[in-house]
Amino acid sequence: MTDWGFYCQLPVILLVVSLVYGGTRHDRWGAIVHEAVRWTVRMGLFLLGIVLILAGLAMDDASWLWRGGLTGAGLVLEFVLLFVK
Repeated sequence: MTDWGFYCQLPVILLVVSLVYGGTRHDRWGAIVHEAVRWTVRMGLFLLGIVLILAGLAMDDASWLWRGGLTGAGLVLEFVLLFVK
């Protein structure tokens, strides 16, 4: 059984880490919040890509098309995040 408490706390953890990161780079609150939102979105999309890749690889009983689609979507998301600033 999965402990869903960690997944409920994940957005808060992402936001707090992003605020600390933004605070180390900027002095004004507007710039700190802008940087925090940007990094929260990027980290969230990165984690979503990892989840898609792992879900596609872990589906033993699913068809190859479904598994390949999930894994491919995760890989495309990771490459987009890698090359887009």
